[in-house]
Amino acid sequence: MPKRTNDGLKKRCAHKRKGWNDCACPWWFGFIHKGREYRYSLTKLALARLEEPPKSKDEAIAWRDRLRTEIRTGTFIEAAPSPAPTTSPIDTRLTFGDVCDAYLTGHVRKPTRREGGRKMMETLIGVIRRAEIPAANGTTIRLEAKPIAELTKADVEAVRTWRRDEIKAGRSHAGAKGGEAGINRLLSRLRHVFNWAIAEGHLTDTPFRRGGVTVVKLERGVEYARTRRLDEAEADEVNEGQRILDHADPHLRAVLVAALTTGCRIGEILSLQWHQIRRNEKGEARWIVLPPTKTKTDESARVIPVGADLRAVLSLRRHAPDGKEHARDRYVFGNAVGDRVKDVRRQWETAVLVAHGHAATRKHGKLTPESRAALQAINLHVHDLRREFASRLLESGATTHDIMMFLGHGDITTTSKYLRSTPIRLARALDAMERGAGSAQYPHTGTSEASTTTSVAVVETPVNSLN
Repeated sequence: MPKRTNDGLKKRCAHKRKGWNDCACPWWFGFIHKGREYRYSLTKLALARLEEPPKSKDEAIAWRDRLRTEIRTGTFIEAAPSPAPTTSPIDTRLTFGDVCDAYLTGHVRKPTRREGGRKMMETLIGVIRRAEIPAANGTTIRLEAKPIAELTKADVEAVRTWRRDEIKAGRSHAGAKGGEAGINRLLSRLRHVFNWAIAEGHLTDTPFRRGGVTVVKLERGVEYARTRRLDEAEADEVNEGQRILDHADPHLRAVLVAALTTGCRIGEILSLQWHQIRRNEKGEARWIVLPPTKTKTDESARVIPVGADLRAVLSLRRHAPDGKEHARDRYVFGNAVGDRVKDVRRQWETAVLVAHGHAATRKHGKLTPESRAALQAINLHVHDLRREFASRLLESGATTHDIMMFLGHGDITTTSKYLRSTPIRLARALDAMERGAGSAQYPHTGTSEASTTTSVAVVETPVNSLN
């Protein structure tokens, strides 16, 4: 039986011969003429000649016959000459992507940057870079591909429109907030990139401003200041905060007491280590020291006094199960042996739902739609305890500056967003005004009567307490 030669065509792949016509692997050509062997990839030859490579066996046969004729007639050329290179000037202008790379290195990935903040900024920068903006001839390009000095107000507005279309189409990005509020976060980060580029000498102006006037504005109407606080006690039931504490497990209860007596963020509480607790000569906890690396602003250390309720909690958590004191590097609100607990969201959701008379049912580790809807209706976040603490301080007579120092804000306007007056504080303010100047300005209203009425109102609505 004669040897099968494939008649000058074959494929160098693992597919069987009968499947060669259907597989996408390249065809190979082989031919011997006047003692010389010619072996070539038909794909490479076709591309060198600026032609379409053969795909089917019929196309490969046509190429084979053509090459054999060229070889026999002496007109075969192994590769067509490459077209003369065109000389064009290299664009050395910085693109927006180049500046983003420098921004990530010089600003976002600083050694002192907290992990959560770094990830959030990296996510926003990644979304911004992928934004599609209009280009020439009705096409679009990515924002990162355009020279940063050529970006205009229209390009920034195009980013806003692109993101709106993305959200409308249901295309989300992990870690990026949705809605108009999320678009505001995106544009705020974009604005900061331009401001940073100006400070670093990459730019001289920003498309967000022209002639000292802001031309790109954020949608402030969608930024609703959150006002949720713990409900005050009713005459015939335990107040909301106490109900949540009653249904919290021991670990969550300790965390909540810390939140309501220090105003610290949950991340600051869970990252607290025993060496950050300062004690007096009697060994009693008196101060908490938060270094810049453990605060949101990363700017300055914060020293927070420890009250009696938190001091009792710290005393109970001071020792490990073996009776020995926890080492200095162990976590105050960690597990039994002092290992760090990174999240209390699951425990919080359960405690809030049960405290409001709902079942915290889960499937595959996540709340069922019914439980999730109930939680959203309750509308209480663990971060609201920080606002609760700040408002209680205000009601007790603390100054806004003192509250700002407690919360670790860099700007007093941020602190003001946390503070919401309650009927108790308003009644006290009215009481103080009428006691001080009421009889002189309002002779028809007696001072003692006003004071008595206000005092009764205060007594009947006591300050909410979780302890």
